[in-house]
Amino acid sequence: MFAMIIEETGGPEVFKYAELPTPTPGPGEVLLQVAYAGVNPADWKNREGHLAQYRPYTFPYIIGFDAAGIVAAVGEGVTEFQPGERVFTPTNHGQGGQGSYAEFAIASADRVARIPDGLSFAQAAALPVASLTAWQGLFDRGGLEAGQLAMIHGGSGGLGSFAVQFARWAGARVAATCSTPNVDYLKSLGVERVIDYRTENIADAVAAWAPEGLDYLMDAVGVSSLPNGLDLVKPGGTLVSIPTLVDDGDIPSQVAAGAVKGVKRVFSTMDDVGCGPTLQKIGELLDSGDILLPPLREFPLLEVAEAHRIIQGGHNRGKTVLRVEEF
Repeated sequence: MFAMIIEETGGPEVFKYAELPTPTPGPGEVLLQVAYAGVNPADWKNREGHLAQYRPYTFPYIIGFDAAGIVAAVGEGVTEFQPGERVFTPTNHGQGGQGSYAEFAIASADRVARIPDGLSFAQAAALPVASLTAWQGLFDRGGLEAGQLAMIHGGSGGLGSFAVQFARWAGARVAATCSTPNVDYLKSLGVERVIDYRTENIADAVAAWAPEGLDYLMDAVGVSSLPNGLDLVKPGGTLVSIPTLVDDGDIPSQVAAGAVKGVKRVFSTMDDVGCGPTLQKIGELLDSGDILLPPLREFPLLEVAEAHRIIQGGHNRGKTVLRVEEF
């Protein structure tokens, strides 16, 4: 198979187009013929070597968590998926497997979901990491409930776009921060209070909207951009940070400070073990129109370096996907 590989960590220029053996699915695994691969902020950090604390780097190395395509083969014991089915998955990259910037990728069957008929491969490839991270941070670890006052710091990115919509779908009242060009976009998603951090003071805006403090706050950007986030949450509330690997501050001291104030302090990294049913639910919410897909920006696989330059620059609305193969 052909793939975009790296043979060393570094900048976008380290990507190379190469031919590697096509993987074979083992017991409990699915081999996916990739139509589209999703691009996430974790990918450029992976390229630079920041994920070494979580997984080994063995070169040649294929980056990429998200994939959508067709089941090419299944391993021993897999009965729930058949060759030819349209599926999407965060693959086994998070557990040390090769990534999705390739013609084929491996995923454990419990990480795979069928693509609803109303979604394209490109749309499905945009979902796994961003939507699962948002879902788990809101519900599985954040305990968000209907009627609560919730704010998403960084509401216009791929993760944030899902988070604001999931929160609204769950019945919460939602505020979100963004830069000036994205204000109208967040309003179109139904955000009740859009805070333009370039023209407004976030703390003052939150105090006016939620005088007693927020019930829930998700920081999807980094501690340096919201240094006093804990002060925005009322006692008994929850502050969830999505680890950035490059702007997380002193995590133990932040957890301790939250405990002093009576705020549940959570650092939520996506868990993809057994995520298939949640992915299926998210796909159904999109297919039904309950949730809208963020804007997509598409690049051919060979232009992955440019996709990385753009997403690493930040302030990127929506999601980026790589076109691997047309079906």
